[in-house]
Order: sequence, then structure tokens, then C-alpha cells
Amino acid sequence: MGTRCIVMTYDAVGGPALEHTGADGYSAGPTDEGSYIMAGAWKQSKSKLYPAWSTLAWGTPLRENTDGSISVYVDGKWQPLFNFTKVTRDEIKEMYYQLYGKSEIPKTWVFNDFGHLTTYYFKDKNNNKKLDKGERIESELIHTTPPDEANTALGIKVELSESHGCVHVKPRDIDEMVARGYIAKGNAFVVHSYSEKTPTDIPCADAKAPFEVHFFPGPKKIYVFGEI
Repeated sequence: MGTRCIVMTYDAVGGPALEHTGADGYSAGPTDEGSYIMAGAWKQSKSKLYPAWSTLAWGTPLRENTDGSISVYVDGKWQPLFNFTKVTRDEIKEMYYQLYGKSEIPKTWVFNDFGHLTTYYFKDKNNNKKLDKGERIESELIHTTPPDEANTALGIKVELSESHGCVHVKPRDIDEMVARGYIAKGNAFVVHSYSEKTPTDIPCADAKAPFEVHFFPGPKKIYVFGEI
């Protein structure tokens, strides 16, 4: 077994240290401390908790018809938007204006509350790094947000916001973590306590897998560890 070292750090923001009701009416609380295993990263869709904007995956094609109705391209065919959400044409235009400064219907769905890519993880009860029967993906996720996605697209600095308990990261950072193999199926993910300080391990640039991702909610940082 090699020497553990810090490969990379990223900004990340979890839920509040003390539970309270957010401005949207949903309960917001601490990101659950513990050790987990990554299940992988993919586009989120069909959210039961946020059905208005998150029942369609990020990037789903949109089309405004001549009669003013909206269609979405799902499962290889164009279908009415109301098959998936009750969000109206005017609400889409207003939301797009709030995010991108344009009152129009975009070509793709850019409103999913979990952004363009979401990372999922679970408690590995039998320590085999596989999602088995009796194990479940946690409700808390690692993801981006529509405002941060919009700011990234517009070249505006991203300032991460507090979550309801998930781990918010920047859009470009989650892409980099996936591309470099930091967020990969079977990798370890550890959520530390809010009082724990960031680590002082040796930083390095040439570490290799296995990688471990550690989230420190107090300092609002993700640290990726590897071995040399």
C-alpha cells in the first residue's frame, strides 16, 4: 500500500449545520456524516421531491409548436411537455429569463434542480463496493444547480449556495472529477463532521488510483486523495 496524498481540492457546499426550513418551504439540514461508496454519475430525472422542474433530464430537447404548446423529445419521439410536468410555457420563459436573461423557450431543458450531472453514493453494508440488494442510493447527492450552470455558461463567477443536505459543486469541477476518475463507480466517498478541519496530508500531482473523495462541510471543501 502506497503513501496517501492530496491530489486535488474543490469548492463544495453542503446543507446547514443546524436544520431549518428553507425559503422554498423544504427542510434543510446537515449533510449526513459517514463513509460511502460511489454508485456512479449520470443525469438525474423523474424526481418525486421536485416534480415541477426535475422530471426531465438536463439537456432534453425542447420544441415550441405553432399552436404555442411545448413538446419534449423523450424515448425517441416528441411528446407533450404536460406528460412529464405541469410547468407552463410562460413559466419556462420566465425561468429562462431569470437564469439566462432571455425571455424565450430554450432548445434544451436547462432547469433540472440537480444540474447536468449528478453523482450518487450508498452505504456499503457488506464492503464489496457494489450496490447490492438491501442497500440503497442515498437521498443526498453530489450535484450542480441551474443558477450555477447558467453562470458558468454566461462566464459569470460561480458562488456555491447552501443545499438542503446534498453537496453542491461547480459544473466544471464535477466534469473534471468524473473525467479524472475521482468520481467513479466503486470509489470511496467520506463526509466529515462540520467541526473537522481540512487535512494536512502531503499534496502531490502524480498520485494514482484508488482515489478517495472527502467532503469537509465546515470548511466547504472537497479533498481528493490518491496514492504514490
